Amino acid sequence: MKHRLWDMSWKEAEEAFGGCDVAILPVGTLHGHGPTPISIDSSSVEWLADEVGKRTGIVTAPLVPYGENDKQKYYPGSICIAPETLERLYLDILRSLNRNGVRKVLVLNGHGGNRESLIRAAKEARELGVVTAIVEWWNVVVQLMPELNPEGGYHVMELAVALAVGGKDVADLRGTGYKGEWGDPYSMRSIFGDALEPVGFNTFTFKGAKVIIPVPAWDVDVEGPPALGPEVGDELHARGEKILARLVDYLADFANTFRDLDVSEALRSMG
Repeated sequence: MKHRLWDMSWKEAEEAFGGCDVAILPVGTLHGHGPTPISIDSSSVEWLADEVGKRTGIVTAPLVPYGENDKQKYYPGSICIAPETLERLYLDILRSLNRNGVRKVLVLNGHGGNRESLIRAAKEARELGVVTAIVEWWNVVVQLMPELNPEGGYHVMELAVALAVGGKDVADLRGTGYKGEWGDPYSMRSIFGDALEPVGFNTFTFKGAKVIIPVPAWDVDVEGPPALGPEVGDELHARGEKILARLVDYLADFANTFRDLDVSEALRSMG
């Protein structure tokens, strides 16, 4: 039985949606990640969505490869979509799936910058009768697979997954140090002087408490360690394969649970 929506005829799509009211939607973006391909936020969730759809039989929509990239809009290869445009795009996709009888959508989000647009679209879609679950794979790894992420953070983990998805030669491992979204802890710019300390993308502290100011303080133009060379390819490729295998197990389990959920109460308790 086909699970990829784009491989189906309209009649096959009608039959597939008629037997299941849930769909999988992968969304990503394109921007710099040091030596890792600029597509990792898209290629990771595209691969995962296909594997989960294959295992569960749930209809899987095509990847949305473009997303929010404000902090890296001037990096070569970045394609930046305005958040309000993304929100309308996501909502139109959710609305279209709903017209096909879908009441539950599992979104596999590959890029944190898409999150706010996804949440806003999901809130609007709930008024249409759609419940949306948003899962971000890197958080699953950090929380459930710390032994596969010994460096902490996200940069090496993403590189490992990229090698497993695209092959050992897919990364630009020149061993000369990297910029873009690479290295932990990130370098921060003191853009407001001593009064406000930058601690995250748009997050600062004032007298010990966190405040949000939507001005990027994270400096992506500072070279971040480590400078990895080709010698890490085999180990990271093997690690990435382990990460992906466990992610598919987790996501398939979640997808099956989500498919069986009764969402009538969630839709009835509007407000």
